[in-house]
Amino acid sequence: MKRRFLNIFSLLLAVMAVTGCTKYYNPDPNFEEYEQEVEKTVKRKVLFISIDGLVGQELKKKIPTNLAELMKSGKYSFDALTDSRTSDPASWATMATGYSYGKHLIDNDNYLPTPNSDKPHDDINFVPSVIYRLEDQHSTLRTSIVVQDEGLANVLLMDADDNILVQGDGKVKDEVKALFSKSAPDFTVVQFKDVLAAGKSSSFSMSETSYSAAVERVDGFIGEIVQAIKSREDYSYEDWLIIITSSHGGVGSSYGGDSFAERNVFSLYYQKDLKGQELIPEIIISPHFYGGDGTEGGPKEGVRARNTAAVAGEENYNISKTGQLTIEAKVKINKNAAGTWSYTWPPFLSKVNARSGSTAGWSFFRNGNNVSLYCADGSTKLEIGGGPISVDDKWAHMTGVFSSNNGVVTSKLYVDGNKVAEGSQKLNINNVLSTSPLTFGFQANVFSAQFLDLHLADIYIWNIALNDDEVRENSKRMGVPDAHPKKSNLIGYWPMDDGGAVLKNKVNGMPNIPLQGNYQYKVKGNNLPYVDENAILIQNVDVTRHVFYWLGINPHENWGLEGTPFLSKFELEFLK
Repeated sequence: MKRRFLNIFSLLLAVMAVTGCTKYYNPDPNFEEYEQEVEKTVKRKVLFISIDGLVGQELKKKIPTNLAELMKSGKYSFDALTDSRTSDPASWATMATGYSYGKHLIDNDNYLPTPNSDKPHDDINFVPSVIYRLEDQHSTLRTSIVVQDEGLANVLLMDADDNILVQGDGKVKDEVKALFSKSAPDFTVVQFKDVLAAGKSSSFSMSETSYSAAVERVDGFIGEIVQAIKSREDYSYEDWLIIITSSHGGVGSSYGGDSFAERNVFSLYYQKDLKGQELIPEIIISPHFYGGDGTEGGPKEGVRARNTAAVAGEENYNISKTGQLTIEAKVKINKNAAGTWSYTWPPFLSKVNARSGSTAGWSFFRNGNNVSLYCADGSTKLEIGGGPISVDDKWAHMTGVFSSNNGVVTSKLYVDGNKVAEGSQKLNINNVLSTSPLTFGFQANVFSAQFLDLHLADIYIWNIALNDDEVRENSKRMGVPDAHPKKSNLIGYWPMDDGGAVLKNKVNGMPNIPLQGNYQYKVKGNNLPYVDENAILIQNVDVTRHVFYWLGINPHENWGLEGTPFLSKFELEFLK
């Protein structure tokens, strides 16, 4: 509400009757001030605190007082993750820009992007920080930082209105309290480093006295800062989102790698009206497949998985082998350069030498926002399609089923266990085969050389045609249980979470599939329909998106920000 003060001018007019020379008393003007009810607007504010080096799973073993209190009105996770590049600069850049390392390329203490070693003469693009974007979009917003790294203060977050560089967590706490006693910036960044120092000198473990003591000490500082906020005169007219996370985790006394312990952080999103809730994610770990240069020699830039030539056992993945085949996979299509999920015809899971005309073999390929399923005998093809499949950053369970009867081949396409297309065609079943290696990712020599970008996980191939009920049940889980009634018909199963250069086949005696190119494994939240909608994977790349979300700023589509403002799922709890 806005407080309005109304000045009412009360003036007693003297009435002068002109009767001879008679004069009447004319008093001085009298102003009386009346105060009406206050009306002020409630203003949103964000406080972002990083407890550098705090491991999520370690904190869970011994949660200190003030964090425990904040968790009562917050969404939090002990399984949150930072990006796979876990150096201090890379981790902070991910939090402060809304991009993973592959886009911000910051990995040095100077907080400048590192040139691509393959393209040393290319221009280096500096990724804007969240503070730069706030100042650019709404210059009236006040931004403040209280940090300890010079690169943060002087390079990455240099655009802050209040740029405070100090040494020591105690000094950080004092400066933040002093800042809030005078004003409350719209967005404030705070960096604590004692926990990181303790982990490096001993171990990133709560069983180490110095590490747990550092956690307790920082927790006390956070308690003082929160109390300083609540003691503000205008606190009742401020709606605070307090984000507390860590730059990265650690294993032993080191960090910098991409193991779970090094990536594991604690994340808490506090707002006074939120219901306390731990978010326990289901995750999918898989390689990032991309590229499509149109050559069989393998990608110069891009990632796919295939043997250079079909190896023993791969002949079983031809439909001609048994006249039946079922292929299942989890697929997540990533945005293209235009910011959509639409691609024109690139194959992404196939066993075919060249996807054109009626080339013998089979393939799944992207068709706009849909997926098409193809098979052919060299002279005639059968092609069906349906969708949309995997848009809006959603995983999809995709199934293709082939069967034959009296020279007629029937194919069925399922999405998340539901049949979306079916077709039949007279084919020579004995010729529906290919010498091509089984290929995960782009397939060269196709009618479209368009770039492809996606994740594949949990791929399995059966030498029979599964029925509708079996497909539906398989779509509701990861993996194949040992008690599956058709387990003996499973001829290929690749979980895709190996973490190395070879995707291992879990079916004994069947071929592994090596990765080609500069591969990277990514951790994604599983958002398939069967998963609890609150099984949310919180990631540090989400921080920037939440700052914009809370302050009412819509990111431009061409910014291409990563991360998800998951708090929007809980608006019923805090929107009044």
